[in-house]
Amino acid sequence: MRSLKALAPARIKWAIELLELETKHNVFEIGCGSGVAAQHICAKLGRGAYCGIDQSAAAAKAALERNGAYARGGRAVFVNEKFEAERHEGAVFDRVLAVNVNLLWTDDGEAARGVRRIMHAKSRFVQVYQPPAPEQRAKIARALKRRMSPHFARITSAMRTIGGAPLLAIVAEGNPHETRP
Repeated sequence: MRSLKALAPARIKWAIELLELETKHNVFEIGCGSGVAAQHICAKLGRGAYCGIDQSAAAAKAALERNGAYARGGRAVFVNEKFEAERHEGAVFDRVLAVNVNLLWTDDGEAARGVRRIMHAKSRFVQVYQPPAPEQRAKIARALKRRMSPHFARITSAMRTIGGAPLLAIVAEGNPHETRP
């Protein structure tokens, strides 16, 4: 298999790094596209599994074709659907990934609530965006933090420019309703 550097754009490489994957993790990707991230995530999983969704039938089909061996082995599933948390079992995913999924910062917070629903208490949600202009990153970060704060205990953001691409990452963890000892 080619290296991650050779196949994945900077935003996907950074997103995978931020996931802090372990071989046991179950990963859910919103907007899996053609399966580039899935290919590298599945290669890192041992006992864990991957589920990728995309509302584009062509993208979901391309992801399945790219990752057919993982799907045939029962380690990956690709579904053509819009993200609706109610369609997925609650509290089963260790990691949730979304790269350039605008719904998460343009809706009223319903998508963030849905993401929280499918994650268990010690999960991590990573979002990475590559907006057209660097100055858009701060606006997107503010909108995401506002929508996500009712559903996550810790939300951090970081900005990078890699190869001329302005990137924004949001990492959310923890249930805000947990009681800490």
